[in-house]
Amino acid sequence: MLETTKRYKANRACAFDCYDLQQNDMYQFGCEFEFYINVEKYNFLETIEKIKDEVFNFSNVDILVDISYLPNDLDKNQCIQIKPDQSLQTNGIEISLPITSQKGIKYYIKSILPLIEKYGYTNGDTGLHFHISTVKTDGKNLNFYLYMLMCHDENLLSSWQPRSGYSHNVMDILLNNTKVESRKIKNDKGKVWNLERLAPSHIEIKSIGGIDYHKEMNKILTEFDVYVKCFEMISHKNDTNIEYRKKLIKEHKELIDSINPSTKKEFSNAVNSAGLIG
Repeated sequence: MLETTKRYKANRACAFDCYDLQQNDMYQFGCEFEFYINVEKYNFLETIEKIKDEVFNFSNVDILVDISYLPNDLDKNQCIQIKPDQSLQTNGIEISLPITSQKGIKYYIKSILPLIEKYGYTNGDTGLHFHISTVKTDGKNLNFYLYMLMCHDENLLSSWQPRSGYSHNVMDILLNNTKVESRKIKNDKGKVWNLERLAPSHIEIKSIGGIDYHKEMNKILTEFDVYVKCFEMISHKNDTNIEYRKKLIKEHKELIDSINPSTKKEFSNAVNSAGLIG
């Protein structure tokens, strides 16, 4: 552990239902909240302490606080982390959640967004990132492009303000590039996808953010559930999945045959990458 990281023991007396993963849970979740502390109104270091104390009151995991570097504790993914964010200015921070359940994500969203409102603000630099993955790492390789099309179909990938230089709609990236080209540029400055597969069964969602995103709690909670629904559908080959896949194939074949060349190219790249149309 770096000397700059302070560790605070968990509040074991915290009175809320446990949001740890249970034995029958198939999926696990994480979340990161980016925001700025309002330094015109509050002292930065004192506010970090206040935020830590408030987090202690609604969480039963250890808290790692570091304003200089990223915590490197071996169990950091089981802790709440209050840390700097490299994409933000000096008064910007990030709160990262421990690995938790779907209900746990909602609990923390309802607890942390009011802290942002109380002590800080959000702007075009800032965002909220969700992580969804399977608990078991058994070699399953999720169809990322099918997931992307499902999210696009649900109007999730373009429902927030564009954040130039931070998180681009992956559908826009595919508009002018093949899958191979898109992969090459996805980590270039200004070309970060708002939806990424970090591992065979691990998706990161970066579409949510922008000015005052923290004031849109109901929208965030609703979209989170839809992202989870789509993830469940691509991770299980069941009747619902098959019917949805048939629906996508039918709709996108018709779309590709009827629309203008630029949009046709967008859907051709995405649909072909998903293996819906060969």
